[in-house]
Amino acid sequence: MMRTVKPLLLVSILTGLCFIVAGCDDKTATEAAKISYQTWPLPVAEVITETLPQNYTTTGSVVSDQRIKVASRTTGFIREILVREGELITKGEPLVLLDDADIEGAIEQAQAAVNRSSATLKDAQTDLDRFEELFKLGSISGEKLRKTRLQRDVAKDTLEETEAALKTSLAQRQYIRITSPISGVVVVRHRRDGDLASPGVPILTVESNSGFLFETYVSENRLKKIKQHDSVQVNIDALDNPLTGIVARIVPSADPLTRKFLVKVTLPEQPGLLPGMFGRSHFQIGIEPAIVISHDALIQRGGLQGVFVVNNQNHAYFRWLRIGKQIGDRVEILAGLHDGERVVSTPNPRLHEGDLIVVPEGATNE
Repeated sequence: MMRTVKPLLLVSILTGLCFIVAGCDDKTATEAAKISYQTWPLPVAEVITETLPQNYTTTGSVVSDQRIKVASRTTGFIREILVREGELITKGEPLVLLDDADIEGAIEQAQAAVNRSSATLKDAQTDLDRFEELFKLGSISGEKLRKTRLQRDVAKDTLEETEAALKTSLAQRQYIRITSPISGVVVVRHRRDGDLASPGVPILTVESNSGFLFETYVSENRLKKIKQHDSVQVNIDALDNPLTGIVARIVPSADPLTRKFLVKVTLPEQPGLLPGMFGRSHFQIGIEPAIVISHDALIQRGGLQGVFVVNNQNHAYFRWLRIGKQIGDRVEILAGLHDGERVVSTPNPRLHEGDLIVVPEGATNE
């Protein structure tokens, strides 16, 4: 009995599986039959290779071409510093006032010395005039007259020396009031009120608010391709638009640690441009072939960018790309496209794999 049931059960199971499999095949075939490709009237562009400038990018900062350390030309205590960091200043504006007690005292001493020398000279001249009359009368010897004339000459020289000292002391008055040599901005205060100012020791550092430079460092293997007066595109992070600078100076001495050379680029006048701003310079060091397409042709899928490539039967298929630098409204393609291929210029968001592309009448291939 058991031997009879088992074969029958096996036959029933196999028969059921066949019906299930047959049903699945029919369902799959039905769903496949429902897939239909749409037709889209979209412009198509042919991929071509263009010649692009080969750029070398470096980072750097904006600096002032005029950075001056303001110091006193005389020794004296600082009575008041009239400006602070960040303040805009104009040429000739007072910056520092020094205590004038020592200078005024020196002027008084020099004036007193001039008065004494003047009196001594007057007395020596009177003696000389009187001795010359006596010499004519034969009352004194020639030796006595000579010594009197010598005393008068010494007194005259002494007066000239004291007058020169007075002139020097008076000149110190102008250094009590230190003014700005340029129009610009105060960047550093090295001293405070009450400190002693000495010749050559900076009190303030000021920078011109015009004549800016962009300082950057260039590697030694790129230096030979950069020449003075070359045009350079400079992008400052704080500014919206790029600037066009000119290579002004190349310092022919490398940094011993980085082995890079300092290059200074002259920048044009630009509102909002300030010393210390960070940016990037783009030196053109040659040309290179590259594939460039319109940015409008790109579409994102799965977080990556790509394009719809159109085959010989005008069917569109999505392809991921490796994107390079942005060039205006176009992008450089590093990998994924080749010469002669066609891409959809402005893909529709509902465009799918295998859809048919028909170039609309009047549209031109790019």
